[in-house]
Amino acid sequence: MSDTRIVVDHQKMEYEGPFDFNDLVTMIQRWTFERGFDRKLEKNFEQTTQAGKHIEWQFTHWKKITDYMRYHLRVRMLVSNYVKVDAVKENKKVKVGNGKILIYFDGYMELDYFHKWDSRPVFMFFRVLFDKFVYKHYTERFEQRLTYDMTHLYNEVEKFFNLYGHYRLVKTVPHFAH
Repeated sequence: MSDTRIVVDHQKMEYEGPFDFNDLVTMIQRWTFERGFDRKLEKNFEQTTQAGKHIEWQFTHWKKITDYMRYHLRVRMLVSNYVKVDAVKENKKVKVGNGKILIYFDGYMELDYFHKWDSRPVFMFFRVLFDKFVYKHYTERFEQRLTYDMTHLYNEVEKFFNLYGHYRLVKTVPHFAH
Protein backbone atom coordinates (compact mmCIF):
# COMPACT_ATOMS: atom_id res chain seq x y z
CA MET A 1 0.00 0.00 0.00
CA SER A 2 1.49 3.31 -1.03
CA ASP A 3 1.76 6.22 1.36
CA THR A 4 -0.20 9.36 0.43
CA ARG A 5 0.64 12.72 1.97
CA ILE A 6 -1.80 15.58 1.61
CA VAL A 7 0.09 18.81 0.99
CA VAL A 8 -2.67 21.21 -0.14
CA ASP A 9 -6.13 20.35 1.13
CA HIS A 10 -9.24 21.97 -0.39
CA GLN A 11 -7.82 25.35 -1.33
CA LYS A 12 -11.01 27.15 -2.33
CA MET A 13 -11.75 29.85 -4.87
CA GLU A 14 -15.16 31.44 -5.48
CA TYR A 15 -16.11 33.75 -8.31
CA GLU A 16 -19.39 35.17 -9.52
CA GLY A 17 -19.61 37.12 -12.74
CA PRO A 18 -18.71 36.84 -16.41
CA PHE A 19 -16.29 34.09 -17.52
CA ASP A 20 -15.92 31.51 -20.26
CA PHE A 21 -15.89 27.99 -18.82
CA ASN A 22 -14.24 26.41 -21.88
CA ASP A 23 -11.42 28.96 -21.77
CA LEU A 24 -10.92 28.25 -18.07
CA VAL A 25 -10.62 24.50 -18.65
CA THR A 26 -8.26 25.09 -21.58
CA MET A 27 -6.08 27.40 -19.50
CA ILE A 28 -5.78 24.84 -16.68
CA GLN A 29 -5.02 22.02 -19.14
CA ARG A 30 -2.36 24.11 -20.88
CA TRP A 31 -0.76 25.08 -17.56
CA THR A 32 -0.50 21.47 -16.42
CA PHE A 33 0.70 20.23 -19.81
CA GLU A 34 3.50 22.83 -19.87
CA ARG A 35 4.73 21.50 -16.53
CA GLY A 36 4.73 17.85 -17.60
CA PHE A 37 1.60 16.62 -15.85
CA ASP A 38 -0.61 13.87 -17.27
CA ARG A 39 -4.34 14.14 -16.72
CA LYS A 40 -7.45 12.12 -16.20
CA LEU A 41 -10.99 13.44 -16.32
CA GLU A 42 -12.73 11.87 -13.34
CA LYS A 43 -16.07 13.62 -13.40
CA ASN A 44 -17.92 15.47 -16.15
CA PHE A 45 -21.50 16.30 -15.22
CA GLU A 46 -23.75 18.92 -16.79
CA GLN A 47 -27.40 19.64 -16.12
CA THR A 48 -29.52 22.30 -17.80
CA THR A 49 -32.24 23.98 -15.75
CA GLN A 50 -34.35 27.10 -16.17
CA ALA A 51 -31.86 29.12 -14.11
CA GLY A 52 -28.96 28.01 -16.33
CA LYS A 53 -26.45 25.20 -16.56
CA HIS A 54 -25.04 23.42 -13.55
CA ILE A 55 -21.64 21.90 -14.32
CA GLU A 56 -19.38 19.71 -12.21
CA TRP A 57 -15.93 18.79 -13.52
CA GLN A 58 -13.10 17.07 -11.72
CA PHE A 59 -9.61 16.49 -13.12
CA THR A 60 -6.69 14.69 -11.58
CA HIS A 61 -3.23 15.53 -12.89
CA TRP A 62 -0.16 13.56 -11.92
CA LYS A 63 3.55 13.84 -12.52
CA LYS A 64 6.24 11.27 -11.85
CA ILE A 65 9.00 12.95 -9.85
CA THR A 66 11.17 9.92 -9.05
CA ASP A 67 10.73 6.16 -9.15
CA TYR A 68 9.48 6.43 -5.60
CA MET A 69 7.34 9.58 -5.62
CA ARG A 70 4.76 11.32 -7.79
CA TYR A 71 2.61 14.43 -7.47
CA HIS A 72 -1.15 14.55 -7.81
CA LEU A 73 -3.14 17.74 -8.43
CA ARG A 74 -6.91 17.56 -8.22
CA VAL A 75 -9.06 20.39 -9.54
CA ARG A 76 -12.80 20.26 -8.88
CA MET A 77 -15.05 22.89 -10.45
CA LEU A 78 -18.69 23.45 -9.51
CA VAL A 79 -20.54 25.92 -11.74
CA SER A 80 -24.10 27.04 -11.10
CA ASN A 81 -26.54 29.24 -13.03
CA TYR A 82 -24.20 29.46 -16.05
CA VAL A 83 -25.85 31.27 -18.98
CA LYS A 84 -24.54 33.02 -22.09
CA VAL A 85 -25.16 36.78 -21.96
CA ASP A 86 -24.29 39.84 -24.02
CA ALA A 87 -21.48 42.04 -22.79
CA VAL A 88 -19.66 45.11 -24.02
CA LYS A 89 -15.88 45.23 -24.01
CA GLU A 90 -14.03 48.14 -25.58
CA ASN A 91 -17.22 49.23 -27.39
CA LYS A 92 -17.71 45.80 -28.98
CA LYS A 93 -20.51 43.36 -28.34
CA VAL A 94 -19.36 39.91 -27.22
CA LYS A 95 -21.09 36.78 -25.94
CA VAL A 96 -19.74 35.62 -22.62
CA GLY A 97 -20.86 33.16 -19.97
CA ASN A 98 -22.12 34.42 -16.64
CA GLY A 99 -22.57 32.45 -13.44
CA LYS A 100 -21.11 31.38 -10.15
CA ILE A 101 -18.12 29.04 -9.90
CA LEU A 102 -16.53 27.30 -6.95
CA ILE A 103 -13.12 25.66 -7.46
CA TYR A 104 -11.29 23.33 -5.07
CA PHE A 105 -7.57 22.65 -5.47
CA ASP A 106 -5.99 19.61 -3.81
CA GLY A 107 -2.36 18.56 -3.96
CA TYR A 108 -0.86 15.40 -2.58
CA MET A 109 2.21 13.20 -2.95
CA GLU A 110 2.13 9.47 -3.42
CA LEU A 111 5.17 7.60 -2.11
CA ASP A 112 6.12 4.06 -3.20
CA TYR A 113 3.47 3.97 -5.92
CA PHE A 114 4.97 0.78 -7.43
CA HIS A 115 4.45 -0.97 -4.06
CA LYS A 116 8.02 -2.28 -4.01
CA TRP A 117 8.29 -1.96 -0.25
CA ASP A 118 4.97 -3.60 0.59
CA SER A 119 5.73 -7.25 -0.06
CA ARG A 120 6.91 -8.07 3.47
CA PRO A 121 6.39 -6.48 6.88
CA VAL A 122 10.15 -6.04 7.34
CA PHE A 123 10.30 -4.00 4.11
CA MET A 124 7.40 -1.87 5.28
CA PHE A 125 9.23 -1.21 8.53
CA PHE A 126 12.38 -0.13 6.67
CA ARG A 127 10.32 2.05 4.35
CA VAL A 128 8.83 3.90 7.32
CA LEU A 129 12.29 4.34 8.87
CA PHE A 130 13.72 5.70 5.64
CA ASP A 131 10.76 8.04 5.13
CA LYS A 132 10.90 9.39 8.68
CA PHE A 133 14.65 9.83 9.07
CA VAL A 134 16.74 9.35 5.92
CA TYR A 135 14.54 10.93 3.23
CA LYS A 136 12.87 13.49 5.48
CA HIS A 137 14.56 16.60 4.01
CA TYR A 138 14.31 15.19 0.52
CA THR A 139 10.56 14.71 0.90
CA GLU A 140 10.07 18.13 2.52
CA ARG A 141 11.74 19.79 -0.46
CA PHE A 142 9.33 18.06 -2.82
CA GLU A 143 6.40 19.11 -0.62
CA GLN A 144 7.55 22.72 -0.94
CA ARG A 145 7.73 22.37 -4.74
CA LEU A 146 4.23 20.93 -4.86
CA THR A 147 2.95 23.78 -2.66
CA TYR A 148 4.63 26.27 -5.00
CA ASP A 149 3.02 24.64 -8.06
CA MET A 150 -0.42 24.65 -6.44
CA THR A 151 -0.06 28.31 -5.43
CA HIS A 152 1.07 29.20 -8.95
CA LEU A 153 -1.95 27.42 -10.48
CA TYR A 154 -4.27 29.18 -8.02
CA ASN A 155 -2.76 32.55 -8.99
CA GLU A 156 -3.10 31.79 -12.71
CA VAL A 157 -6.80 30.99 -12.29
CA GLU A 158 -7.21 34.17 -10.24
CA LYS A 159 -5.59 36.17 -13.07
CA PHE A 160 -7.93 34.49 -15.54
CA PHE A 161 -10.96 35.74 -13.62
CA ASN A 162 -9.47 39.25 -13.34
CA LEU A 163 -9.44 39.43 -17.14
CA TYR A 164 -13.23 39.42 -17.10
CA GLY A 165 -13.37 42.44 -14.80
CA HIS A 166 -13.31 44.65 -17.90
CA TYR A 167 -16.55 43.23 -19.26
CA ARG A 168 -19.75 45.15 -18.67
CA LEU A 169 -22.91 43.04 -18.80
CA VAL A 170 -25.84 44.76 -20.47
CA LYS A 171 -29.55 44.09 -20.88
CA THR A 172 -29.77 46.00 -24.16
CA VAL A 173 -26.78 46.48 -26.40
CA PRO A 174 -25.97 50.13 -27.26
CA HIS A 175 -26.09 51.13 -30.93
CA PHE A 176 -22.32 51.77 -31.08
CA ALA A 177 -21.39 48.22 -30.00
CA HIS A 178 -22.16 46.21 -33.13
